[in-house]
Amino acid sequence: MKRIVVLLLLVTLAAGSVFAGGQGDGASAEGKDAGVIKMTMATSQPPEGGFMGEMPFKLAEYLKEESGGRIELTVHHSGSLSSNERELLEMAQAGTVDFAMGATTYVLGWSESFKIFDLPFLFDSVDHFDRVVFGEVGDILREECLDDNVVLLGQIIPGFRSIFTAKKEIRTIEDLKGLKIRSMESPVYVEMFKRLGMLPTPMPSSELYTSLQTGVVDAGENDPASVVSWGWIDVIKYYMLNRHTLSSNALFIGKARFDSLSPDLQDAVMRASERAVRYQFDYIQGAWEDSMKMIRDKGITVVELSDAELAKFRDRVSPMVDEYAKEIPNNLVQKVKDAR
Repeated sequence: MKRIVVLLLLVTLAAGSVFAGGQGDGASAEGKDAGVIKMTMATSQPPEGGFMGEMPFKLAEYLKEESGGRIELTVHHSGSLSSNERELLEMAQAGTVDFAMGATTYVLGWSESFKIFDLPFLFDSVDHFDRVVFGEVGDILREECLDDNVVLLGQIIPGFRSIFTAKKEIRTIEDLKGLKIRSMESPVYVEMFKRLGMLPTPMPSSELYTSLQTGVVDAGENDPASVVSWGWIDVIKYYMLNRHTLSSNALFIGKARFDSLSPDLQDAVMRASERAVRYQFDYIQGAWEDSMKMIRDKGITVVELSDAELAKFRDRVSPMVDEYAKEIPNNLVQKVKDAR
């Protein structure tokens, strides 16, 4: 039923009843960049806080500044169009909305190269991530995305993902055995949790709260800011900081929409996007600390692992990196390692 509702929404939006942007009359009229160009962005995240802060609204602000007032962006936040990030990214790809942001896991159907952001323990710091997405690897990913009818404008960093449980105490890797864990819809994540002895259940983030409450799953995993912003902080008891992956979210604009803009406005979009990404990089550093304080203040037991215990995690899942390196093109896994 949910899928039918989403499809009906897409048809309605494409008809132009909601948006002035997209691929309707606005796109054809702006060939000469006449007047104000109204554009739209969709995100599952709240208007402030979480791992994005006010990034979408900063993007709107920067677009207006960089375009000399010629671009106006309307932000549809909090999952008002869909809380499923795969659907949001597909909306940008189809031209139903102009900008969308979501986890890179949800574009693996377009480009296998984004698997590098799902591989366990491949990134070791924010600086490392920065060097990758703003360096040669980022250039390769942007080029690949053009074949999928989207322009990759930038990537942000929600943070290191760790495992949490609703009831069971978890302090060692052995405590994870047999636990049902919500997983992103990524073959890498599914395999990783299996190697940790867990039972992965792929589902959207929006379904995790209820699934933890009802016992459909025993555990989830995510960064601290997401634990707070999705409300999981209210239904979990233990948060084990094993930091298995450093997740990435990508900001896209539909290629047809981008191509419809004049070169100077395309440049404005690129400049505004980089400013918005840099804003988020600065914001998230403080948000991690604030979120961890909120998690501890809620009475959740935060488990810091010893080096010896973390080594057990690495030993279990790190072989995946070399295995996936064989199928990820352009020697990207090695390029990520070289950027450390």
